[in-house]
Amino acid sequence: MQVLNSLIMKNFLLFIFFILYSFFIPVFADIIPLSSKDIKYYGIGVLKMPDNYKVYQSPDKTSPLLHNININKEKKSAIIKSKNKEKFSYIVYIPSEKNIFFTVETNNEDGWYNVYLNQKTGETGWVYNPESSSFYTYKSLFYAFGKKYGVRIFNDLPKDKKVLYAKQSENSQKLEQLTYPKYISFTVISGNWILLTVSDMTKQAKVGWFNWRNDDGSLNMFPNFKEQL
Repeated sequence: MQVLNSLIMKNFLLFIFFILYSFFIPVFADIIPLSSKDIKYYGIGVLKMPDNYKVYQSPDKTSPLLHNININKEKKSAIIKSKNKEKFSYIVYIPSEKNIFFTVETNNEDGWYNVYLNQKTGETGWVYNPESSSFYTYKSLFYAFGKKYGVRIFNDLPKDKKVLYAKQSENSQKLEQLTYPKYISFTVISGNWILLTVSDMTKQAKVGWFNWRNDDGSLNMFPNFKEQL
């Protein structure tokens, strides 16, 4: 009986641990766009912000304050709830680095950026960041973080887009149909094309040009912030 009670208690504690693990892991997980549907409003690039910042109605600190955000108090969710219960989102959040990334609609030369607060509705607001190095065009974002972490193809990309080409054109020779890429790095970006080195499950490296950005500015892949090298 004592052994049975011990097993029951052990299983109960394991169950409680599993529930707590399932609850807390998503809260503190890195958040990056995995699907093309995760980013609707690309704008002109992305802005890196700290986890505590203010959002204003216009590029002026005397203008109405729309949101006063401290992500640590918001449990590090991908969706931030403001005081009036409206929801707005960012596209990347890395808890260990305490940095978040918003897409930028426009900016001026005074450190003000009009960022998209809601990828579903297109709502924007102005934030102030005097560090010019915090703004990235998508090309510079790939060089800054894709070189470090590798890159990831969006999981909903059509099969006919998951192709490596011999040259920077879909009319050139198709070198490889990508099925289960394990790790992807790149050498150079030229226009809407990126020169990839792809390792698959066979651990054989494949090299070719990939259409990383579409003519409308939308992306087919993103820096893989989760990949720790």
